[in-house]
Amino acid sequence: MSRTPRHTRPTTAAAMITAAALSLAGCTSAGGGDTPPAAPADAVRLAAVGDSITQADGDVPAGVLGRGSWLSTAATDGVVFAGGWARPGATTADMLAAVGPVDADVLVVLAGTNDPGAGLSEAETAENVRGIVEAVGVERVVLSAVPPRDEAPAVAVATNAVLQALAEEEGWTFADSAAGVRSGDRFAPGMATDGLHPSEEGAAVIGTALREAVLEAADG
Repeated sequence: MSRTPRHTRPTTAAAMITAAALSLAGCTSAGGGDTPPAAPADAVRLAAVGDSITQADGDVPAGVLGRGSWLSTAATDGVVFAGGWARPGATTADMLAAVGPVDADVLVVLAGTNDPGAGLSEAETAENVRGIVEAVGVERVVLSAVPPRDEAPAVAVATNAVLQALAEEEGWTFADSAAGVRSGDRFAPGMATDGLHPSEEGAAVIGTALREAVLEAADG
């Protein structure tokens, strides 16, 4: 897929975020949620690929967005969900194996939290994300930093450095979408349910930041 290089633009939130440790289990969550309303003709169509941070209490492949997912906030006010894939515990390799083309204006990838625990190297994470973007086939890409993981903050700082460098190399937008839910390298009080998964309030903060990044990317 040919892509027009674009400058990396962090979102208005400001800092690197944290994620998974080699010895910890992957992100998981339960299902349930709401089907998005019909899209206005001029809406920005958003595709998304991720793990339980994206799936949360919904069913992303079926188009059902749970309130615990950032998508339920991002896909509002001129942005609509066009399709994608997410699964609790998914690595970037799982995502690459599952995704397919989506007719959308902007693709958001929030991935990498579960890779270190599955033994995937930083180079493999970067290559898998490239493959995900190629498979989905959307030119404008927002690559999100992963949210904090309170038990293993340092590993995710390194993951996010890899993601930001990849976005810069590929000309994608890098969004530090979870900066507003962090205190230091961990979740701020009330922003997570378990030190790993955002609360509904935390998901809304992430979704607001990603909605801004999507609109900015669509205008670019």
